[in-house]
Amino acid sequence: MADPRFFDRLGPVAVSKIAALSGAAISDSSGGEVEDVADLADVRPGAISYLESDKFFGLLDGKSMRGIVLLVTAAFAGDERLAGATLLVHDNPRAAFALVANHLYTLREAGFGDADTSSARVDASARIAATAVIGEGAVIGANVTIGPGAHIGPGVTIGTGSRVGANASVICADIGENCNILAGAVIGEAGFGVAMSKSGSIDVPHLGQVTLGNNVTIGANSCVDRAVFGSTRLADGVKIDNLCHIAHNVSVGENTLMAAFAGVSGSTTIGQRVMFGGRVGVADHVDIVDDVIVGGGAAVMKSLPKAGAYSGMPAQPLRDYMREVAEIRRLVRSKNKKT
Repeated sequence: MADPRFFDRLGPVAVSKIAALSGAAISDSSGGEVEDVADLADVRPGAISYLESDKFFGLLDGKSMRGIVLLVTAAFAGDERLAGATLLVHDNPRAAFALVANHLYTLREAGFGDADTSSARVDASARIAATAVIGEGAVIGANVTIGPGAHIGPGVTIGTGSRVGANASVICADIGENCNILAGAVIGEAGFGVAMSKSGSIDVPHLGQVTLGNNVTIGANSCVDRAVFGSTRLADGVKIDNLCHIAHNVSVGENTLMAAFAGVSGSTTIGQRVMFGGRVGVADHVDIVDDVIVGGGAAVMKSLPKAGAYSGMPAQPLRDYMREVAEIRRLVRSKNKKT
């Protein structure tokens, strides 16, 4: 379930209406309603999820299918492993799922005239600029500073001693103690999730949140996207420079450092004490172990399973990269001599 601090529930929605909204064909006439959305690993009776590929079938192992609604491709329509589930057959289950989710949840917002901000709990020692916006149900701890033009969304928690700079935005997030969110940073907006369909592109709703540990720094104009489900997590002591981007469902271990322009794609896991030079790019679904150093400008296209220094495009162990550079220079010099 999406956290009710951050999202309002619109459902339940009848399965027949879901079929009409998404253009899916119902595998049976069992009827029923859907009141929640979930990923395959957490799908349960009364919730809807989607299945596009057999490689994700393992996420359903051991689950009873009764009461579950699944958007699937035609290849799964008669699959005995899904017996008991209500199946909605669609050419693009992910796009259909996005349409359905938008009819079950909506983001709670702050800063509008009819919003009741009296439910926010602000410690007496907090310093809040006159032009800052504090959403309903937000919890602002002791000695917190919130700068001019900052936006704190409904339900957000900010721990003791943390600072939110001017014009920063924090929504759908729990912020730890002694964090420093610099001017213009954006925490908790939706990530870049787009499903393509015959009628065009559809934004996939992000119904998760962001969790920052203690003593975390988020640089000016950097962005940390909320998860599709669950949480994007930055552990204690993480330091992110200006103009960096952390995508949805990323997990960053303790005391990891990222220099300016670093970008981490979705569902990537980064260990502890990792260091990124400037302009490092990381592909999605990559795992980086503890104590890795990635040189500036490197492109991490696959998992880095061993501690050590890496560089290059694609990133490789630093010794191998330096040998490659030396060989290219040798070839260039040799060609120049012949010329």
